[in-house]
Amino acid sequence: MQHPKRVRRPQTRARSQTRGRRQPTVWLAAALVLATGLAGCAAPGGRSGATDTLAMADATPAGRALSAFLERAPDGAVTTLAASPWGGNVTVYARERYFAASGHECLRLDVSRGAVPAALGSGEVACRVAARGWYTQRLVTEVVR
Repeated sequence: MQHPKRVRRPQTRARSQTRGRRQPTVWLAAALVLATGLAGCAAPGGRSGATDTLAMADATPAGRALSAFLERAPDGAVTTLAASPWGGNVTVYARERYFAASGHECLRLDVSRGAVPAALGSGEVACRVAARGWYTQRLVTEVVR
């Protein structure tokens, strides 16, 4: 027995017009989503010039005496402070200067209390924030210990 050939019914005019209109809308929406995603990838890190003046997250202002030391301290310099972000009677060792990914000038510090050697002190970092001064924060590697 032979199967009869299926005859395709012609579409009505209203149905074909609806389908034609729906497709460009879908393509337009897809193109818009893609363009928005690519624009976000091409943006320069979400930074603007104003971020240079923002303080570091969870950082403490250095204070006048420590800031004065940080401004002029070469690598290896040592100072003792009666008052600091870490309390009183601390010895601060300037280790190395560098520029952080944020663009801030930073200085790695070792801080110890009283006569404790620097090797047993805590690792800290101080960074200069434009128009705001120096801020201190514990090194990430010290938080993990």
